[in-house]
Amino acid sequence: MIKSETSKTKYQRKKQTVEPKFGQRYIRPRKRLLSDNYLYCDTCQEYNTGLCPLGCQIYEANRRQQANHAKDTVPIGIKISTSNISHAGLGAFVLKSFPKNTFFGPYTGDRHRSAERANQSGYVRLKAYAEGNIYNYIDARNPVRSNWLRYVNCPIRKEDENLIAVQFNGELYYQTKRDVKAGEELFVYYGEEYARELGIDAFQHSGARLH
Repeated sequence: MIKSETSKTKYQRKKQTVEPKFGQRYIRPRKRLLSDNYLYCDTCQEYNTGLCPLGCQIYEANRRQQANHAKDTVPIGIKISTSNISHAGLGAFVLKSFPKNTFFGPYTGDRHRSAERANQSGYVRLKAYAEGNIYNYIDARNPVRSNWLRYVNCPIRKEDENLIAVQFNGELYYQTKRDVKAGEELFVYYGEEYARELGIDAFQHSGARLH
């Protein structure tokens, strides 16, 4: 039996790789996430249902969504190399300048609700919330099931922090809080509890945003 042209077209469409879009929901929650369906532009001081329509915000998508390793998902202009922080392992560095309000992500990994599993992992940094409670943990411990954001370290000094965590439409992104110059390592503050584990003094930071 010969497939009709219509059936063939449908099959080809199914096989095509879909380009990632900012705000695309990869996991549909059972409960509605609170207040994360708007994104704040601190330049215009307005809330939008996506990136600022005036071009104040930029999205750098993860590369190669079907990559075999997290290091292969870095966008153009990012490289993974030995961190400037002693004993921190690998870190993420920029090869070119990125302006303030550039978004990277989303942060990916295995999602679960087990606090015990989360405490055993060195790569659970972010949680998504629903109705005021933890909806799930995003565990990037497995480099085959996560992306390059797992290599972004916690800064030792306040002035080194150049990223903040932003939750939007059920996903978590990293946003540049200032202009980042070529050669800088990317850093996001993990929170006071993790800082204490590293022996780092907690400092005032922008914190994760839930819009």
